[in-house]
Amino acid sequence: MPNFSPFRKAVLNLRANPQSFLSRRPLSSQTSSSSTNTINQKFIIGAGLAISVPTYLYLTRARLDYQPDTVPDKVNSDVPDQVRSSQSGNGKQIAKISARDVLDKKDSNEFWVVINGDVYNVTEFLDEHPGGREIIESNKSKDVSYIFNPRHPSDQLNNENLPPSVKHLGKLEINNEEEKEKLKLNISKSETDEKELIKKKREEFEEKGLGQIINMRDFEKHAEELCSKVAWGYYASAADDEITKESNNSDYKKIRFRPRVLRPVKEVDSSTKILGYDSTIPLWISPAAMAKLGHPDGEVNLTKGAAATGIIQCISSFASCSVEEITAARTNNQPLFFQLYVNSKRHLAKEVISKINRLGFNAILLTVDAPVGGKRERDIRVKGEFEAPKSDAYDKQGDTKGVAEAIFSAVDPDLNWKDLKWIREQTKLPIIIKGVQTVEDAVLAYKYGADGVVLSNHGGRQLDTSATGISTLLEIHRKFSIFVDGGIWRGTDVVKALCLGAEAVGVGRGFLFAQTVGGVDGTIHAVKIFESEIQLAMRLLGVNKLSDLRPSMVEIVEN
Repeated sequence: MPNFSPFRKAVLNLRANPQSFLSRRPLSSQTSSSSTNTINQKFIIGAGLAISVPTYLYLTRARLDYQPDTVPDKVNSDVPDQVRSSQSGNGKQIAKISARDVLDKKDSNEFWVVINGDVYNVTEFLDEHPGGREIIESNKSKDVSYIFNPRHPSDQLNNENLPPSVKHLGKLEINNEEEKEKLKLNISKSETDEKELIKKKREEFEEKGLGQIINMRDFEKHAEELCSKVAWGYYASAADDEITKESNNSDYKKIRFRPRVLRPVKEVDSSTKILGYDSTIPLWISPAAMAKLGHPDGEVNLTKGAAATGIIQCISSFASCSVEEITAARTNNQPLFFQLYVNSKRHLAKEVISKINRLGFNAILLTVDAPVGGKRERDIRVKGEFEAPKSDAYDKQGDTKGVAEAIFSAVDPDLNWKDLKWIREQTKLPIIIKGVQTVEDAVLAYKYGADGVVLSNHGGRQLDTSATGISTLLEIHRKFSIFVDGGIWRGTDVVKALCLGAEAVGVGRGFLFAQTVGGVDGTIHAVKIFESEIQLAMRLLGVNKLSDLRPSMVEIVEN
């Protein structure tokens, strides 16, 4: 258990000297109308729950060619990943490939596969494949759509996104049932049984509807039933003994409210600004990767849900939907933030940042707490044949030991403070350092010109027994404007963080579970749950607006 004596002392000091809290210039007083707005204050974002570590597609070169007249395809949720044109990029008619031709390659030196009705020659791609060549070799001359679709953006097969070593040969033609059967993957009985069970559970859930979900933990419970063991192993995993993951939320339980009574609370306003952008509640969607493992529309569910409810989404670098799909799904003027990992090859990292600038993102969260991956044992235990999604500018890597471990070979382990100057030269967007875990590094972030930091233990997924965001928050509250991320499951958690000086919080896993259970509607329902709980807590505390929240309204209980 963390030592909360300094935590308690800091709260008591705040209560004794409220002017030190009130004198902070609130972030909500800032305004902004463009993605290049200047952030005049330095920001601290306390964190512990950043679901930002799925896997990349490590291509041998970045596929970031920009055609000014190109409009990204809209998401087609009915037929994900389907090639929509009967012509190739140069206007020529696409060839028709017989199933017999595909099956005949089984005994040849070439490796052909079928994906969503199209045939691809992946012979030259074998050694570039993020999950190793074995999965391709074992599924040679098969229809691999079942494996491919949950792990890739819907525009992965567009000509501009295919790596040069993958050749699109044409459309598949099947002449009889025998050919169809021979193309099918060899799926184990246990996997088939799991798929059928998930289908049955989803049908049962949909009969009752989202009305049975009354809090965020309900989403977690049902999400476990509605996704595969591999998906759950990634979603729920944390480092080592998962002590930090549990502490991220349990630390909030050590904070008690001190409500004020006999105050008029009929009217209440929970709206605010986050980095200068309007939000209906003081909460954003933290980077949550590989959402398509839980729902076929993936991160786009979160984008649409955020737009419908007026909150902000931060996109993971390793989202299973492409940034083009996500930005195509956004509404006019909908703010989006981007979480960035820096590739060791700077020209590739530069191209990613250029793409983020071009697509109109509004801020960059630079993740620095994962130079290498933590030991996530749940993920490792349910290791499956896993291929990473396209992430535009990442290199190949070898065999994987779990979903999460496929990501780190291209992340620069030597990234240091001096590199922040180089990143700043690539963009005019606000840069928030995500993954700072000490006051000393927060001060360095300020010194090196960051627009803010995220006090983050990566959702407990990196170094186990690290400090939580809420406990670190108290050490620096007098110097910085603060956001908190990590362990937020209740509206009361949000209000406690704001009482202690935070101006908003982030939620990652909770929204990942919500979209798994209910897609866009699940995301909207989750926001409404938080909004209702936040406003109820405000009324019962005796406040009408977020700026009324004070350190004197909470105390720390020592165990």
